[in-house]
Amino acid sequence: AAQLAEDTQSEEVSIASYEALTTAKTKEVEALTSTIEAKTTQIGELGVAIVQLKEDLSDTSATYSEDKTFLKELESSCGTKTQEWEMRSKTRADELVALADTI
Repeated sequence: AAQLAEDTQSEEVSIASYEALTTAKTKEVEALTSTIEAKTTQIGELGVAIVQLKEDLSDTSATYSEDKTFLKELESSCGTKTQEWEMRSKTRADELVALADTI
C-alpha cells in the first residue's frame, strides 16, 4: 500500500509537471504565432511600399528626362535670343551713330 501511495504521488507530480509544461508550450506557441502574423503583415506592407517606391522612381525618372529635354531646349532658345539681342543692339548702335552723323 505504501508503494502504491508513493507511485500515485509520483504520478500526480508527473501529471502536474506535464500540465505545466503543456501550458507553457501552448503560451509559447501562441506568442510565436502572434509574432509570425506580425512579421507577415510587416512583409506585406513593405512589399506594397516597395512597389509604390518603384512607381515613384519610374515617375521621377520620366519627369527628370522631360526636364533635361526642356533644359536643352531652353538653353538653345536662350542662345538664340542672346544672338538676336546682340544683333539688335548692334543695329541700334549703328542707327544711333548714323543718326548722330546726320544731325
